[in-house]
Amino acid sequence: MARITIPWSRWFPAMAERPVRIYMVGQASSMFGAWVLDITLNLLVWELTRSPGTLGLLNFLVYGPSLVLTPLWANSLRPDNGRRRALWLLGGLLGVAAALAAMVALGWMSVPAMLALALLRGILNAMEMPSRHMMLTSAMAQHEHIGGAIAINNLVFQVARMLGPSVAAVLFVGAGPMWGFVFAALATSVMLLCARELHPHARMLGPATPAGRQGMAGALDFVRADRFGRLFLPAVVCLGTLAAGYQTLIPVLADVGFGSAARWTSVFFACAGGGALAGALLLSTRGALWVHRRLLVPMCWLVALAMVLIGSGASLWLALPCFAVIGLGITTVTTCTSAELHRRVPQEARNGLIALILMAFNGTIPLSQLLAGALAQRLGASAGFQVLGAALLVASAALFVPRWRRLGRLETDPAQL
Repeated sequence: MARITIPWSRWFPAMAERPVRIYMVGQASSMFGAWVLDITLNLLVWELTRSPGTLGLLNFLVYGPSLVLTPLWANSLRPDNGRRRALWLLGGLLGVAAALAAMVALGWMSVPAMLALALLRGILNAMEMPSRHMMLTSAMAQHEHIGGAIAINNLVFQVARMLGPSVAAVLFVGAGPMWGFVFAALATSVMLLCARELHPHARMLGPATPAGRQGMAGALDFVRADRFGRLFLPAVVCLGTLAAGYQTLIPVLADVGFGSAARWTSVFFACAGGGALAGALLLSTRGALWVHRRLLVPMCWLVALAMVLIGSGASLWLALPCFAVIGLGITTVTTCTSAELHRRVPQEARNGLIALILMAFNGTIPLSQLLAGALAQRLGASAGFQVLGAALLVASAALFVPRWRRLGRLETDPAQL
């Protein structure tokens, strides 16, 4: 049978596989809807409370359950159950979006009720994320395309991240918050339809021949023995704990520092999304190796410096590229780390690695959101950026400087560290 050539597969090799193309359509829709929902919820809570601490609590509830549920859930995932579980969980997320829309439409805009629904969304999302990852990797025919598929997955996420906040702000100001939640519900429905078309590939359903420990235990064994993983998985933890909190600080900075939460929240998120999009685009193509060798190491430092500059009272025109650097840096480090480890992990430990990577970043985001909200409440958004940026500089020095000292030089190639 002649092999079907997809025009863009030369630059995006993983897109040659039909399951990847179907998945990415659903991923684009659901991530777009997720960003619209989250920004709408943040703007609505801020409008009702004007409390940075409440914003921090809101985002903690959305991300917090992943600290506990993600590793427990991922450890039980297998190629034959990932799709089924993802479908049920997507149905639950659709219900949360519909409930938020109904609550606003009926005038029941209670902050405690919104926080309760945010917690339910966080619980469902903590289980749906690893199920979605297992569904994607299990449906692929060629193992060597997994790293590229992960990078494209992140690319789609970053496109949604760049555009979603702007759409949320336009809907919030022009049509009201209900339509942001309606949009999210429709977008989740598209992902449900796409997920129904994905099935595990035959190679994933054969008899298991494990060579080592399975699940989280096997993933920890693998990372401890892997020189790259020992350095960059902690780097991902540092970014999740200290840098991801900028999302909570943005509405406060936009309102207090620049005079309009609705307008500048979307602009700042769009800049961060644009930087993240640039990184994800490079990592999805044949330029990934160059990014890995030349940009991966400096990115933790650049993100920290960008946060310090934003907190120092930078002008609008300096703040915008700083947000782009934050998005670029976080995406580069997290995507490179995930793709590199997925390429080498033993099959029996893949579910454990999915849990480990999600815990390293998504699992630390709740702590970052709480910390950022507390700093903004006590010191202000600008000081929050400065404190978190300075802490990230210290953490980066603790990770990289000892290795540079052993080499006797500054080295940007991860293979040499």
